[in-house]
Amino acid sequence: MSHAHDKTPNNSAAESARETVEPAPAFTPALRKQIEGFLTRYETKRSAILPALHAIQDELGWIANEHIEILDKEFGLHRVQVREALTFYSAYRQKKPRKHTIQFCNNIVCCMVGANEVIDQIKGHIKKYENQGVEPPFSVEGVPCLCVCDGAPAMLVNKDRHLKVTKENIDSILEKYASLPG
Repeated sequence: MSHAHDKTPNNSAAESARETVEPAPAFTPALRKQIEGFLTRYETKRSAILPALHAIQDELGWIANEHIEILDKEFGLHRVQVREALTFYSAYRQKKPRKHTIQFCNNIVCCMVGANEVIDQIKGHIKKYENQGVEPPFSVEGVPCLCVCDGAPAMLVNKDRHLKVTKENIDSILEKYASLPG
């Protein structure tokens, strides 16, 4: 069983190429204003790190190294402190998300009723895309709890909740979002 702050690296060639080719999106004026508001709301600048990271991810989908540099240089939030928060909390994404982000509960209750097998099946589909030279439309990560133990195993696809997900029904769920590879 993984822990909340475990991060499984994805070392595929498609992932590496995507990270090096696509630049991080820039901060919008509205996002900058929101971050400035956090800085004035709290007694110390460090207290604004978590809400700033949430705001960046909510607007841009992920938090890139360039974003950390902007927080440091333009807002005075020390990059080491930002990186500490970013790597400690599993809620923050440090890679550009794919079109469909799957968060699968890997808590003990979901694992007892088959979560690991379903996660492996999803990873198998992702691998098929990569083997065909196609960027997968899905990414999958284990999360410690989705607070729906009565619907275990549970997952979110983007923000859509799916309950009682099994090896038998996962393919039909995924096909609602994208065609699966052959």
